[in-house]
Amino acid sequence: MHLCILGGLAAWALCLASPTIAAADYPTRTIEIVVPFPPGGNTDLLARILADNLQNAFKQPVIVVNRPGAGTNIGAASVANSRPDGYTALLSAPAALVVNQFLYASLQYDPDTSFTPVSLVGRFPNVLVVHPSVGASTIAALIERASARPGEINFASSGMGATSHLAGMLFAEMAKINVVHVPYKGTSESLQDLIAGRVAYTIDNLGPILPFIQSGQLVALGVSTKEPAALLPGVPPIGSVLANYQLSSWNALVVPAATPKDVIDKLSAECDRILRLPHVVERVLSFGSETVGGAPEQVAAFLREERVQWEAAVKAARLGKDTFK
Repeated sequence: MHLCILGGLAAWALCLASPTIAAADYPTRTIEIVVPFPPGGNTDLLARILADNLQNAFKQPVIVVNRPGAGTNIGAASVANSRPDGYTALLSAPAALVVNQFLYASLQYDPDTSFTPVSLVGRFPNVLVVHPSVGASTIAALIERASARPGEINFASSGMGATSHLAGMLFAEMAKINVVHVPYKGTSESLQDLIAGRVAYTIDNLGPILPFIQSGQLVALGVSTKEPAALLPGVPPIGSVLANYQLSSWNALVVPAATPKDVIDKLSAECDRILRLPHVVERVLSFGSETVGGAPEQVAAFLREERVQWEAAVKAARLGKDTFK
């Protein structure tokens, strides 16, 4: 009987110790990075760069799993409800982590409590661009033209509730201009009409817009980051004209909330190392993003600040939790 009791205690102790042992050995099998978008976009490209380099470092398979749908909520919920062992992570744009809670009546996860941040993998500056026919070469000139023609100038976005919609509405509110929002089904469609001159301007991710700036088909007036973007060093921040305007897209790597801290720290440290590699920095910059990194605590603080910014943008767009069901 004593042996049974001792055996039971030993098994219980082993169960308690196993998370620590697993964390020390992590990883021992395939890691999945869930991307809540279809293949081919910036988030997907960034995930695959990260996965390739993590696989080389950990000597274990690291795969990207695309789970699009419901404005990124399907992919986010799948990770939030997965086993918290460090083998399932989410690479998310702002939508799932700091925007959708203000737009959807209900979510199958809690953006504030369902995840623990690992790394701020990349940041995508938004850029304010106009069609040359608008005749504005500065942010102030665009605001002046829109002020003189209330309700006549329009701006394009990639869809209702998209980051480009919220960025445009926040810009309009802070600039005190009356402009018309024209939503499209994605950035590619909005750019087609912008290049054709059917809409006046947009504020959207730099990556897909950069070739049209370089060709002269669109004129870059400002970027949404605090500092000028590396790919557009001569273009000023929008915040230099509209104080405190800052609204950029980014990709944060998060894991389920109960994931062991030492597993998170190990994964975060490896991400940091990878994001400083020159070939990674160069590759990410080639599609309009910038590598960032940072400790989990720093990323958590960043996300708290971003929630405040994006909530203000949702209010500026006059949207709310009943926008999407």
